[in-house]
Amino acid sequence: MFAKRMRDFQRRLGEADIDVALITDDDNVYYLTGYYDYLHMEFGRPTILVVPSHGETLLITPSIDLNTALAAAQVGRVAAWNDGAGDEWRAELPQAVAGARRVAVEPDHMPPLVRGYVDGLLGANRLTSATLILATMRMIKSPEELQMARHAGEVAMAMMQAGRETIADGIPEFEVALATNQAGTRKASALLKAHYSDSYMSPNMHFLQIMASGEDIIKTHHRASNRIMKHGEPVFLC
Repeated sequence: MFAKRMRDFQRRLGEADIDVALITDDDNVYYLTGYYDYLHMEFGRPTILVVPSHGETLLITPSIDLNTALAAAQVGRVAAWNDGAGDEWRAELPQAVAGARRVAVEPDHMPPLVRGYVDGLLGANRLTSATLILATMRMIKSPEELQMARHAGEVAMAMMQAGRETIADGIPEFEVALATNQAGTRKASALLKAHYSDSYMSPNMHFLQIMASGEDIIKTHHRASNRIMKHGEPVFLC
């Protein structure tokens, strides 16, 4: 699935007369390579996917996630970088874009730290956007993506059902939150075992849903609390 997407993306780059694309958005990195759950800009550590229209793809990622990248990322080569060692994540980029006439980036998703370096390396006249190409690809969902969406719906239904069944007189709100998370985790685990080969993907739910009861239902984004629900009170669960 990921290799097919990458080939399609490279073909589209060539048709758009783009020599290299630098992809930094987490979702698009996963969409093209299958690589996820790595340190990124919230920790000040860039991950950059280098995709030439022809040739070997390159993933630049922090060395702390090297083993995960080697196991998950469907790319030609992985280059790990470490804090304070050499030019860090910048080391591979000059060679990766050498000779490229047009380089595509994601203008709204490239971290300012990376964008500043890329602008200095290439100059604005050599840059273009990869956003429309990726958005066009992702607009049409594959059978695999549709299956994931349906399975996500099954998980959501299991969570809501468990939440409804837990609501009762004398029960604290947080018990409803625990029930929904446990039900979602168990349903996700069953689906992963039955339909997916990625053993790295976690079934654990960490979504804290909106919930309120009694006088608190007027609070738009109230979370489950220690409040004890009482018979006859309204309850809102989202």
